[in-house]
Amino acid sequence: MRVRSLLAILGLLLLVLSGVMLIPLGVSWFMGSTEDYPAFLSSIAITFTVGAVFWILNLNNLKEIRVREAFTVVGLSWVMVSFFGALPFWLSPSGIPNLLDAYFETMSGFTTTGASILKDVEVLSPGLLFWRNLTQWLGGMGFVLLTLAVMPLLGSGGVHMYRAEIPGPAKEKLTPRVTQTALYLWGLYILFTALEILMLMPAIGWFDAITHSLSTLSTGGFSTKNASIAAFDSAYVDAVVTVFMLLASINFVLHYRFLFQFQFKSFFDGECRFFIGVALTSMLFITVVLTFLTDYPAKSQHPEIYSGLGECFRVASFQVATLFSGCGFVTADFDHWPNICRVLLAVLMMIGGCAGSTSGGVKVVRFLTLMKFSLREIALLIRPQAVISLKLNGNNIEREVVSRVLGFLALWLLLFLLSVALMSFIIDPSWSSESGSLDPVEASKVSGAQEDDHLVTAFGATLATLTNVGPGFGGVGPMENYANIPAAGKALMILLMLLGRLEIYAVLVIFLPFTWRR
Repeated sequence: MRVRSLLAILGLLLLVLSGVMLIPLGVSWFMGSTEDYPAFLSSIAITFTVGAVFWILNLNNLKEIRVREAFTVVGLSWVMVSFFGALPFWLSPSGIPNLLDAYFETMSGFTTTGASILKDVEVLSPGLLFWRNLTQWLGGMGFVLLTLAVMPLLGSGGVHMYRAEIPGPAKEKLTPRVTQTALYLWGLYILFTALEILMLMPAIGWFDAITHSLSTLSTGGFSTKNASIAAFDSAYVDAVVTVFMLLASINFVLHYRFLFQFQFKSFFDGECRFFIGVALTSMLFITVVLTFLTDYPAKSQHPEIYSGLGECFRVASFQVATLFSGCGFVTADFDHWPNICRVLLAVLMMIGGCAGSTSGGVKVVRFLTLMKFSLREIALLIRPQAVISLKLNGNNIEREVVSRVLGFLALWLLLFLLSVALMSFIIDPSWSSESGSLDPVEASKVSGAQEDDHLVTAFGATLATLTNVGPGFGGVGPMENYANIPAAGKALMILLMLLGRLEIYAVLVIFLPFTWRR
Protein backbone atom coordinates (compact mmCIF):
# COMPACT_ATOMS: atom_id res chain seq x y z
CA MET A 1 0.00 0.00 0.00
CA ARG A 2 1.47 3.34 -1.08
CA VAL A 3 0.33 5.39 1.92
CA ARG A 4 2.02 8.62 0.83
CA SER A 5 0.26 8.47 -2.53
CA LEU A 6 -3.04 8.10 -0.68
CA LEU A 7 -2.25 11.12 1.51
CA ALA A 8 -1.42 13.21 -1.55
CA ILE A 9 -4.75 12.37 -3.18
CA LEU A 10 -6.63 13.03 0.06
CA GLY A 11 -4.89 16.39 0.27
CA LEU A 12 -5.99 17.19 -3.28
CA LEU A 13 -9.60 16.37 -2.38
CA LEU A 14 -9.43 18.67 0.65
CA LEU A 15 -8.08 21.50 -1.48
CA VAL A 16 -11.04 21.10 -3.83
CA LEU A 17 -13.42 21.01 -0.84
CA SER A 18 -11.98 24.23 0.60
CA GLY A 19 -12.61 25.91 -2.75
CA VAL A 20 -16.19 24.64 -2.88
CA MET A 21 -16.85 26.12 0.58
CA LEU A 22 -16.42 29.56 -0.94
CA ILE A 23 -19.83 29.13 -2.61
CA PRO A 24 -21.94 29.07 0.60
CA LEU A 25 -19.72 31.85 1.96
CA GLY A 26 -20.72 33.91 -1.07
CA VAL A 27 -24.39 33.05 -0.47
CA SER A 28 -24.04 34.22 3.14
CA TRP A 29 -22.56 37.51 1.93
CA PHE A 30 -25.26 37.97 -0.72
CA MET A 31 -28.08 37.34 1.76
CA GLY A 32 -26.53 39.39 4.55
CA SER A 33 -25.98 36.41 6.88
CA THR A 34 -22.93 37.87 8.60
CA GLU A 35 -22.99 35.45 11.55
CA ASP A 36 -21.78 32.68 9.20
CA TYR A 37 -18.59 34.44 8.11
CA PRO A 38 -16.31 33.24 10.94
CA ALA A 39 -17.56 29.65 10.67
CA PHE A 40 -17.04 29.40 6.92
CA LEU A 41 -13.73 31.29 6.93
CA SER A 42 -12.36 29.09 9.72
CA SER A 43 -13.58 25.93 8.00
CA ILE A 44 -12.01 26.98 4.71
CA ALA A 45 -8.71 27.84 6.40
CA ILE A 46 -8.56 24.54 8.34
CA THR A 47 -9.52 22.44 5.32
CA PHE A 48 -7.12 24.24 3.00
CA THR A 49 -4.22 24.01 5.47
CA VAL A 50 -4.63 20.29 6.11
CA GLY A 51 -5.10 19.63 2.39
CA ALA A 52 -2.03 21.69 1.46
CA VAL A 53 0.12 19.87 4.03
CA PHE A 54 -1.01 16.44 2.78
CA TRP A 55 -0.48 17.46 -0.85
CA ILE A 56 2.87 19.27 -0.58
CA LEU A 57 4.57 16.76 1.74
CA ASN A 58 3.57 13.76 -0.37
CA LEU A 59 3.44 15.14 -3.93
CA ASN A 60 6.86 13.76 -4.86
CA ASN A 61 5.71 10.29 -3.82
CA LEU A 62 2.51 10.37 -5.88
CA LYS A 63 2.49 7.26 -8.05
CA GLU A 64 -0.11 5.56 -10.17
CA ILE A 65 -2.55 3.93 -7.79
CA ARG A 66 -3.71 0.34 -8.04
CA VAL A 67 -7.14 -1.20 -7.51
CA ARG A 68 -6.97 -1.75 -3.75
CA GLU A 69 -5.52 1.72 -3.26
CA ALA A 70 -8.33 3.23 -5.34
CA PHE A 71 -11.00 1.58 -3.20
CA THR A 72 -9.16 2.64 -0.04
CA VAL A 73 -8.76 6.27 -1.07
CA VAL A 74 -12.42 6.51 -2.13
CA GLY A 75 -13.61 5.10 1.21
CA LEU A 76 -11.29 7.32 3.25
CA SER A 77 -12.09 10.40 1.16
CA TRP A 78 -15.81 10.21 1.95
CA VAL A 79 -15.08 9.83 5.67
CA MET A 80 -12.66 12.74 5.60
CA VAL A 81 -14.64 15.09 3.35
CA SER A 82 -17.74 14.59 5.52
CA PHE A 83 -15.73 15.46 8.63
CA PHE A 84 -14.30 18.69 7.25
CA GLY A 85 -17.64 19.47 5.62
CA ALA A 86 -19.22 19.32 9.09
CA LEU A 87 -17.04 22.15 10.41
CA PRO A 88 -19.31 25.01 9.24
CA PHE A 89 -22.29 23.42 11.04
CA TRP A 90 -20.25 22.84 14.20
CA LEU A 91 -18.57 26.27 14.31
CA SER A 92 -21.55 28.43 13.37
CA PRO A 93 -23.57 29.97 16.24
CA SER A 94 -26.81 29.02 14.47
CA GLY A 95 -25.55 25.57 13.51
CA ILE A 96 -25.21 22.22 15.27
CA PRO A 97 -23.23 22.41 18.53
CA ASN A 98 -22.71 18.65 18.88
CA LEU A 99 -19.88 17.41 16.60
CA LEU A 100 -21.39 13.92 16.20
CA ASP A 101 -24.70 15.45 15.13
CA ALA A 102 -22.91 17.79 12.72
CA TYR A 103 -21.00 14.85 11.26
CA PHE A 104 -24.23 12.84 10.97
CA GLU A 105 -25.91 15.71 9.09
CA THR A 106 -22.97 16.16 6.73
CA MET A 107 -22.53 12.44 6.06
CA SER A 108 -26.25 12.31 5.35
CA GLY A 109 -25.70 15.16 2.91
CA PHE A 110 -22.70 13.82 1.00
CA THR A 111 -24.18 10.32 0.79
CA THR A 112 -27.51 11.89 -0.39
CA THR A 113 -29.38 10.10 2.39
CA GLY A 114 -31.43 13.02 3.68
CA ALA A 115 -31.75 11.73 7.26
CA SER A 116 -31.62 14.72 9.61
CA ILE A 117 -31.11 15.31 13.32
CA LEU A 118 -32.54 18.84 13.03
CA LYS A 119 -35.91 19.31 14.69
CA ASP A 120 -36.28 22.78 13.20
CA VAL A 121 -34.50 23.19 9.86
CA GLU A 122 -35.71 26.74 9.35
CA VAL A 123 -33.61 28.15 12.21
CA LEU A 124 -30.45 27.59 10.17
CA SER A 125 -29.00 30.63 8.43
CA PRO A 126 -29.23 30.87 4.62
CA GLY A 127 -25.55 30.06 4.22
CA LEU A 128 -25.82 26.85 6.23
CA LEU A 129 -29.04 25.86 4.47
CA PHE A 130 -27.32 26.31 1.11
CA TRP A 131 -24.23 24.37 2.25
CA ARG A 132 -26.46 21.59 3.59
CA ASN A 133 -28.10 21.11 0.19
CA LEU A 134 -24.87 21.66 -1.73
CA THR A 135 -23.27 18.70 0.08
CA GLN A 136 -26.01 16.51 -1.37
CA TRP A 137 -25.48 17.83 -4.87
CA LEU A 138 -21.73 17.21 -4.64
CA GLY A 139 -22.28 13.71 -3.31
CA GLY A 140 -24.94 12.84 -5.87
CA MET A 141 -22.59 12.59 -8.84
CA GLY A 142 -19.60 11.95 -6.60
CA PHE A 143 -17.03 14.25 -5.03
CA VAL A 144 -14.15 12.08 -6.22
CA LEU A 145 -15.60 12.15 -9.75
CA LEU A 146 -15.72 15.96 -9.55
CA THR A 147 -12.04 16.03 -8.61
CA LEU A 148 -11.20 13.72 -11.52
CA ALA A 149 -13.07 16.11 -13.82
CA VAL A 150 -11.41 19.35 -12.70
CA MET A 151 -7.96 17.99 -11.79
CA PRO A 152 -7.00 15.05 -14.03
CA LEU A 153 -3.67 14.34 -12.34
CA LEU A 154 -4.01 10.67 -11.48
CA GLY A 155 -3.48 9.01 -14.86
CA SER A 156 -4.94 5.55 -15.27
CA GLY A 157 -5.40 5.33 -11.50
CA GLY A 158 -8.43 7.54 -11.98
CA VAL A 159 -10.16 4.65 -13.75
CA HIS A 160 -9.98 2.55 -10.58
CA MET A 161 -11.33 5.42 -8.49
CA TYR A 162 -14.15 5.93 -11.01
CA ARG A 163 -15.13 2.28 -10.68
CA ALA A 164 -14.94 2.44 -6.89
CA GLU A 165 -17.28 5.44 -6.60
CA ILE A 166 -19.84 4.94 -9.40
CA PRO A 167 -22.72 2.71 -8.19
CA GLY A 168 -23.78 -0.47 -9.95
CA PRO A 169 -22.19 -3.81 -10.92
CA ALA A 170 -21.00 -2.54 -14.33
CA LYS A 171 -19.09 0.76 -14.63
CA GLU A 172 -19.86 2.02 -18.12
CA LYS A 173 -17.78 4.89 -19.50
CA LEU A 174 -18.91 7.37 -22.15
CA THR A 175 -15.40 7.78 -23.57
CA PRO A 176 -12.12 5.84 -23.25
CA ARG A 177 -10.74 8.60 -20.98
CA VAL A 178 -12.20 8.70 -17.50
CA THR A 179 -11.53 12.45 -17.20
CA GLN A 180 -13.66 13.18 -20.25
CA THR A 181 -16.37 10.82 -18.97
CA ALA A 182 -16.40 12.68 -15.66
CA LEU A 183 -16.73 16.02 -17.46
CA TYR A 184 -19.64 14.77 -19.59
CA LEU A 185 -21.48 13.32 -16.60
CA TRP A 186 -21.03 16.45 -14.50
CA GLY A 187 -22.04 18.63 -17.45
CA LEU A 188 -25.28 16.70 -17.89
CA TYR A 189 -25.85 16.83 -14.13
CA ILE A 190 -25.47 20.63 -14.15
CA LEU A 191 -27.76 20.92 -17.17
CA PHE A 192 -30.60 19.02 -15.47
CA THR A 193 -30.11 21.02 -12.26
CA ALA A 194 -30.29 24.34 -14.13
CA LEU A 195 -33.41 23.20 -15.98
CA GLU A 196 -35.23 22.33 -12.76
CA ILE A 197 -34.20 25.64 -11.18
CA LEU A 198 -35.72 27.52 -14.11
CA MET A 199 -38.95 25.55 -13.81
CA LEU A 200 -39.29 25.98 -10.04
CA MET A 201 -38.19 29.59 -9.70
CA PRO A 202 -41.49 31.23 -10.74
CA ALA A 203 -43.37 29.16 -8.14
CA ILE A 204 -41.13 29.21 -5.07
CA GLY A 205 -38.43 31.89 -5.56
CA TRP A 206 -34.78 31.64 -6.49
CA PHE A 207 -33.32 30.44 -3.16
CA ASP A 208 -35.77 27.58 -2.60
CA ALA A 209 -35.65 26.70 -6.30
CA ILE A 210 -31.86 26.34 -6.23
CA THR A 211 -31.63 24.47 -2.94
CA HIS A 212 -34.42 22.04 -3.76
CA SER A 213 -33.05 21.42 -7.24
CA LEU A 214 -29.68 20.56 -5.71
CA SER A 215 -31.42 17.99 -3.52
CA THR A 216 -33.68 16.64 -6.27
CA LEU A 217 -31.04 15.85 -8.89
CA SER A 218 -28.84 14.28 -6.23
CA THR A 219 -31.88 12.36 -4.89
CA GLY A 220 -30.86 13.67 -1.49
CA GLY A 221 -34.04 15.09 0.01
CA PHE A 222 -32.81 17.92 2.24
CA SER A 223 -35.28 20.80 2.28
CA THR A 224 -35.18 24.35 3.60
CA LYS A 225 -38.65 23.79 5.11
CA ASN A 226 -39.68 21.71 8.10
CA ALA A 227 -42.63 20.34 6.12
CA SER A 228 -40.40 19.55 3.12
CA ILE A 229 -42.11 19.93 -0.30
CA ALA A 230 -45.51 19.86 1.40
CA ALA A 231 -44.77 23.38 2.67
CA PHE A 232 -45.31 24.79 -0.83
CA ASP A 233 -48.75 23.12 -1.21
CA SER A 234 -48.46 23.25 -5.00
CA ALA A 235 -49.44 20.54 -7.45
CA TYR A 236 -47.11 22.14 -10.01
CA VAL A 237 -44.10 21.93 -7.67
CA ASP A 238 -44.97 18.33 -6.80
CA ALA A 239 -45.15 17.42 -10.49
CA VAL A 240 -41.84 19.08 -11.41
CA VAL A 241 -39.98 17.52 -8.49
CA THR A 242 -41.53 14.10 -9.22
CA VAL A 243 -40.36 14.18 -12.84
CA PHE A 244 -36.82 15.20 -11.97
CA MET A 245 -36.55 12.63 -9.17
CA LEU A 246 -37.41 9.94 -11.69
CA LEU A 247 -34.98 11.38 -14.26
CA ALA A 248 -32.19 11.39 -11.66
CA SER A 249 -32.91 7.71 -10.96
CA ILE A 250 -32.15 6.68 -14.56
CA ASN A 251 -28.61 5.90 -15.70
CA PHE A 252 -27.01 9.19 -16.77
CA VAL A 253 -25.27 7.38 -19.62
CA LEU A 254 -28.72 6.81 -21.16
CA HIS A 255 -29.54 10.51 -20.79
CA TYR A 256 -26.31 11.43 -22.55
CA ARG A 257 -26.94 9.03 -25.42
CA PHE A 258 -30.49 10.30 -25.83
CA LEU A 259 -29.70 14.02 -25.71
CA PHE A 260 -26.31 14.25 -27.39
CA GLN A 261 -25.89 11.11 -29.49
CA PHE A 262 -29.56 11.02 -30.60
CA GLN A 263 -29.97 7.36 -29.67
CA PHE A 264 -33.71 7.64 -29.18
CA LYS A 265 -34.06 3.98 -28.22
CA SER A 266 -31.72 4.34 -25.26
CA PHE A 267 -34.62 4.39 -22.78
CA PHE A 268 -35.74 0.98 -24.04
CA ASP A 269 -32.87 -0.38 -21.98
CA GLY A 270 -34.15 -3.32 -19.90
CA GLU A 271 -33.23 -1.80 -16.56
CA CYS A 272 -34.81 1.55 -17.44
CA ARG A 273 -38.02 -0.05 -18.73
CA PHE A 274 -38.31 -2.14 -15.57
CA PHE A 275 -37.76 0.92 -13.35
CA ILE A 276 -40.37 3.05 -15.14
CA GLY A 277 -42.84 0.15 -15.30
CA VAL A 278 -42.55 -0.63 -11.59
CA ALA A 279 -42.81 3.07 -10.68
CA LEU A 280 -45.99 3.62 -12.72
CA THR A 281 -47.59 0.37 -11.53
CA SER A 282 -46.84 1.24 -7.89
CA MET A 283 -48.28 4.74 -8.31
CA LEU A 284 -51.52 3.38 -9.74
CA PHE A 285 -51.82 0.61 -7.14
CA ILE A 286 -51.31 2.93 -4.16
CA THR A 287 -53.68 5.48 -5.71
CA VAL A 288 -56.45 2.86 -5.87
CA VAL A 289 -55.79 1.72 -2.28
CA LEU A 290 -55.79 5.28 -0.90
CA THR A 291 -58.93 6.21 -2.85
CA PHE A 292 -61.17 3.26 -2.07
CA LEU A 293 -59.88 2.13 1.34
CA THR A 294 -61.46 4.42 3.90
CA ASP A 295 -60.19 3.09 7.24
CA TYR A 296 -56.61 4.21 7.83
CA PRO A 297 -55.18 6.91 10.15
CA ALA A 298 -53.82 9.29 7.50
CA LYS A 299 -57.21 9.63 5.81
CA SER A 300 -59.09 10.21 9.05
CA GLN A 301 -56.57 12.86 10.18
CA HIS A 302 -56.22 14.64 6.83
CA PRO A 303 -59.35 13.93 4.75
CA GLU A 304 -58.69 16.89 2.44
CA ILE A 305 -55.50 15.28 1.12
CA TYR A 306 -57.32 12.10 0.09
CA SER A 307 -60.57 13.72 -1.05
CA GLY A 308 -60.59 12.29 -4.57
CA LEU A 309 -58.84 10.20 -7.17
CA GLY A 310 -56.73 13.12 -8.40
CA GLU A 311 -55.47 14.07 -4.94
CA CYS A 312 -54.70 10.46 -4.09
CA PHE A 313 -52.72 10.07 -7.32
CA ARG A 314 -50.81 13.26 -6.51
CA VAL A 315 -49.62 12.07 -3.10
CA ALA A 316 -49.15 8.45 -4.23
CA SER A 317 -47.04 9.34 -7.26
CA PHE A 318 -44.86 11.72 -5.27
CA GLN A 319 -44.21 9.25 -2.44
CA VAL A 320 -43.45 6.42 -4.88
CA ALA A 321 -41.03 8.63 -6.81
CA THR A 322 -39.32 10.00 -3.71
CA LEU A 323 -38.78 6.60 -2.05
CA PHE A 324 -38.04 4.59 -5.20
CA SER A 325 -35.45 7.17 -6.22
CA GLY A 326 -34.10 7.41 -2.68
CA CYS A 327 -34.70 11.17 -2.60
CA GLY A 328 -36.71 11.38 0.60
CA PHE A 329 -38.80 14.51 0.07
CA VAL A 330 -42.19 14.31 1.78
CA THR A 331 -45.70 15.56 0.95
CA ALA A 332 -47.74 13.06 3.02
CA ASP A 333 -47.36 10.88 6.10
CA PHE A 334 -46.97 7.50 4.37
CA ASP A 335 -46.15 5.87 7.72
CA HIS A 336 -49.90 6.03 8.48
CA TRP A 337 -50.98 4.55 5.17
CA PRO A 338 -52.42 1.00 4.91
CA ASN A 339 -49.84 -1.70 5.61
CA ILE A 340 -49.87 -2.97 2.03
CA CYS A 341 -48.72 0.46 0.87
CA ARG A 342 -46.00 0.66 3.53
CA VAL A 343 -44.67 -2.76 2.56
CA LEU A 344 -44.61 -1.83 -1.12
CA LEU A 345 -42.79 1.42 -0.35
CA ALA A 346 -40.23 -0.48 1.76
CA VAL A 347 -39.59 -2.85 -1.18
CA LEU A 348 -39.13 0.12 -3.53
CA MET A 349 -36.68 1.69 -1.06
CA MET A 350 -34.64 -1.51 -1.05
CA ILE A 351 -34.57 -1.88 -4.85
CA GLY A 352 -33.69 1.75 -5.57
CA GLY A 353 -33.03 3.29 -8.97
CA CYS A 354 -30.87 2.35 -11.93
CA ALA A 355 -27.13 1.78 -11.88
CA GLY A 356 -25.20 4.88 -12.92
CA SER A 357 -27.81 7.19 -11.41
CA THR A 358 -27.70 9.25 -8.21
CA SER A 359 -30.26 7.05 -6.39
CA GLY A 360 -29.62 4.57 -3.60
CA GLY A 361 -30.75 1.00 -2.94
CA VAL A 362 -29.33 -2.23 -4.33
CA LYS A 363 -30.13 -1.02 -7.91
CA VAL A 364 -32.65 -2.33 -10.41
CA VAL A 365 -30.08 -4.18 -12.52
CA ARG A 366 -29.07 -6.37 -9.57
CA PHE A 367 -32.71 -7.10 -8.78
CA LEU A 368 -33.34 -8.01 -12.44
CA THR A 369 -30.30 -10.28 -12.48
CA LEU A 370 -31.49 -12.03 -9.32
CA MET A 371 -34.96 -12.55 -10.83
CA LYS A 372 -33.57 -13.96 -14.07
CA PHE A 373 -31.15 -16.22 -12.19
CA SER A 374 -33.94 -17.56 -9.94
CA LEU A 375 -36.23 -18.25 -12.90
CA ARG A 376 -33.43 -20.06 -14.70
CA GLU A 377 -32.79 -22.26 -11.67
CA ILE A 378 -36.48 -23.19 -11.57
CA ALA A 379 -36.42 -24.00 -15.29
CA LEU A 380 -33.33 -26.18 -14.82
CA LEU A 381 -35.13 -28.21 -12.17
CA ILE A 382 -37.70 -29.13 -14.80
CA ARG A 383 -35.24 -29.54 -17.69
CA PRO A 384 -31.82 -30.37 -16.17
CA GLN A 385 -30.15 -30.89 -19.57
CA ALA A 386 -31.25 -27.53 -21.00
CA VAL A 387 -28.75 -24.76 -21.74
CA ILE A 388 -30.38 -21.50 -20.61
CA SER A 389 -28.35 -18.32 -20.69
CA LEU A 390 -29.11 -15.16 -18.76
CA LYS A 391 -29.75 -12.17 -21.00
CA LEU A 392 -30.29 -8.48 -20.46
CA ASN A 393 -30.90 -6.13 -23.39
CA GLY A 394 -30.27 -9.06 -25.72
CA ASN A 395 -26.76 -9.63 -24.35
CA ASN A 396 -25.57 -12.54 -22.24
CA ILE A 397 -24.89 -11.72 -18.60
CA GLU A 398 -21.41 -13.05 -17.87
CA ARG A 399 -21.05 -15.61 -15.11
CA GLU A 400 -18.58 -13.33 -13.32
CA VAL A 401 -21.17 -10.53 -13.21
CA VAL A 402 -23.82 -12.92 -11.84
CA SER A 403 -21.41 -14.07 -9.12
CA ARG A 404 -20.63 -10.48 -8.14
CA VAL A 405 -24.32 -9.58 -8.02
CA LEU A 406 -25.26 -12.59 -5.87
CA GLY A 407 -22.30 -11.97 -3.58
CA PHE A 408 -23.22 -8.33 -3.15
CA LEU A 409 -26.89 -9.12 -2.44
CA ALA A 410 -25.94 -11.77 0.13
CA LEU A 411 -23.55 -9.35 1.85
CA TRP A 412 -26.14 -6.55 1.74
CA LEU A 413 -28.83 -8.76 3.30
CA LEU A 414 -26.47 -9.99 6.02
CA LEU A 415 -25.42 -6.44 6.83
CA PHE A 416 -29.03 -5.29 6.90
CA LEU A 417 -30.18 -8.03 9.29
CA LEU A 418 -27.23 -7.53 11.65
CA SER A 419 -27.80 -3.77 11.65
CA VAL A 420 -31.51 -4.13 12.42
CA ALA A 421 -30.66 -6.39 15.36
CA LEU A 422 -28.02 -3.99 16.66
CA MET A 423 -30.21 -0.93 16.16
CA SER A 424 -33.16 -2.56 17.92
CA PHE A 425 -30.87 -3.24 20.90
CA ILE A 426 -29.57 0.35 20.94
CA ILE A 427 -33.00 2.02 20.87
CA ASP A 428 -34.85 -0.54 23.01
CA PRO A 429 -36.73 1.62 25.57
CA SER A 430 -36.14 -0.78 28.44
CA TRP A 431 -32.40 -0.97 27.84
CA SER A 432 -32.06 2.73 27.00
CA SER A 433 -33.87 3.99 30.08
CA GLU A 434 -32.05 1.60 32.40
CA SER A 435 -28.63 2.47 31.02
CA GLY A 436 -29.26 6.17 31.30
CA SER A 437 -28.41 6.83 27.64
CA LEU A 438 -31.98 7.83 26.88
CA ASP A 439 -34.69 9.02 29.24
CA PRO A 440 -38.14 7.36 29.06
CA VAL A 441 -39.74 10.32 27.24
CA GLU A 442 -37.07 10.35 24.53
CA ALA A 443 -37.21 6.56 24.34
CA SER A 444 -40.92 6.68 23.60
CA LYS A 445 -40.33 9.26 20.87
CA VAL A 446 -37.70 7.09 19.24
CA SER A 447 -39.82 3.98 19.50
CA GLY A 448 -42.87 5.55 17.92
CA ALA A 449 -46.38 5.85 19.29
CA GLN A 450 -46.15 2.63 21.27
CA GLU A 451 -43.29 1.25 23.33
CA ASP A 452 -43.24 -2.05 21.44
CA ASP A 453 -42.71 -0.24 18.13
CA HIS A 454 -38.94 0.05 18.59
CA LEU A 455 -38.39 -2.87 16.22
CA VAL A 456 -40.30 -1.00 13.47
CA THR A 457 -38.14 2.05 14.15
CA ALA A 458 -34.96 -0.06 14.02
CA PHE A 459 -36.09 -1.61 10.75
CA GLY A 460 -37.04 1.78 9.28
CA ALA A 461 -33.86 3.54 10.40
CA THR A 462 -31.63 0.77 9.05
CA LEU A 463 -33.46 0.52 5.73
CA ALA A 464 -33.59 4.31 5.29
CA THR A 465 -29.88 4.83 5.93
CA LEU A 466 -28.49 1.75 4.16
CA THR A 467 -30.54 2.58 1.04
CA ASN A 468 -29.74 6.33 1.36
CA VAL A 469 -33.42 7.32 1.42
CA GLY A 470 -33.75 9.33 4.66
CA PRO A 471 -37.28 9.00 6.07
CA GLY A 472 -38.13 5.56 7.41
CA PHE A 473 -40.90 4.11 9.53
CA GLY A 474 -41.94 4.35 13.17
CA GLY A 475 -39.92 6.84 15.21
CA VAL A 476 -37.95 7.95 12.14
CA GLY A 477 -40.97 8.26 9.85
CA PRO A 478 -41.62 11.05 7.34
CA MET A 479 -42.91 13.43 10.02
CA GLU A 480 -40.14 12.59 12.49
CA ASN A 481 -36.33 12.99 12.59
CA TYR A 482 -33.26 11.27 14.00
CA ALA A 483 -32.57 13.71 16.84
CA ASN A 484 -33.59 11.35 19.64
CA ILE A 485 -31.58 8.35 18.45
CA PRO A 486 -28.78 7.59 20.98
CA ALA A 487 -25.19 8.41 20.03
CA ALA A 488 -24.35 4.76 19.37
CA GLY A 489 -27.29 4.53 16.97
CA LYS A 490 -26.19 7.68 15.13
CA ALA A 491 -22.67 6.28 14.80
CA LEU A 492 -24.06 3.06 13.34
CA MET A 493 -26.24 4.97 10.89
CA ILE A 494 -23.29 7.09 9.78
CA LEU A 495 -21.53 3.86 8.86
CA LEU A 496 -24.65 2.51 7.13
CA MET A 497 -25.04 5.68 5.06
CA LEU A 498 -21.44 5.38 3.90
CA LEU A 499 -21.80 1.65 3.17
CA GLY A 500 -24.97 2.31 1.19
CA ARG A 501 -23.49 5.12 -0.93
CA LEU A 502 -20.24 3.31 -1.75
CA GLU A 503 -21.98 -0.08 -2.02
CA ILE A 504 -20.15 -1.75 0.87
CA TYR A 505 -16.88 -2.84 -0.74
CA ALA A 506 -15.08 0.52 -0.81
CA VAL A 507 -15.73 0.84 2.93
CA LEU A 508 -15.04 -2.72 4.06
CA VAL A 509 -11.73 -2.78 2.20
CA ILE A 510 -10.41 -0.18 4.68
CA PHE A 511 -10.81 -2.67 7.56
CA LEU A 512 -9.19 -5.67 5.87
CA PRO A 513 -5.59 -6.32 7.01
CA PHE A 514 -4.26 -7.41 3.59
CA THR A 515 -5.26 -4.03 2.13
CA TRP A 516 -2.46 -2.36 4.05
CA ARG A 517 0.25 -4.95 3.42
CA ARG A 518 3.04 -4.12 1.01
